[in-house]
Amino acid sequence: MVNFTVAICTYNGENRIVDVLGKLRSQIATEEISWEILIIDNNSTDKTAEVVKEQIPNWSEVYPLKYCFENEQGLAFARRCASREAKSDLIGFLDDDNLPYPNWVAEAYKFGQTHVEPGDYGG
Repeated sequence: MVNFTVAICTYNGENRIVDVLGKLRSQIATEEISWEILIIDNNSTDKTAEVVKEQIPNWSEVYPLKYCFENEQGLAFARRCASREAKSDLIGFLDDDNLPYPNWVAEAYKFGQTHVEPGDYGG
């Protein structure tokens, strides 16, 4: 079971997404959390799909990395796609230009555990 989903909605993020993934690779205090990363490509016209798909075979982390495509443009459509694809009831959204602190996943998960009203949230 997945406890937490990190969803990154992106449009033409080929030059930004690898940096965000690098920061997610170096998260701390996540040993007790089962989590995943979803990249929601919001109908990009650049090489976002290629860049993300190149990362997946080399992704050796215990938390999976998944690419999803949403052809309806707009953040609301991308977030709905993330909500459909997430394997967790808790979804933390990051923009493709957000570089999370090393403890972001642990803190976002903890927030979700103590504030049970929202299911999706960003930081």
